[in-house]
Amino acid sequence: MMNANQPFGLFRLRASRMPAWQIAVIGAIAAAIVVTLAIVATGVFLVVFPALLVLDAVYRWRARKSARAPRSASETIIDAEYEVLPPEDRNRR
Repeated sequence: MMNANQPFGLFRLRASRMPAWQIAVIGAIAAAIVVTLAIVATGVFLVVFPALLVLDAVYRWRARKSARAPRSASETIIDAEYEVLPPEDRNRR
């Protein structure tokens, strides 16, 4: 509901002056949060990045090892000979 005294209704904001010490406390808290996030991000990077490098090395080692392993007799290998037909023979078949 709007009237002449409150043209913006219930959404009117008040601007008030804050004391300097409150601004300093808010700034200090914000700086502490930023520093804490930077420390946590650095710690995660120092733990996760080497772990990913180790996992990559293990993956590559296992892939190389399995590529060198002989094939077992239980695998089915289908061997065939293929012949490329000229275009006129393709239509006959």
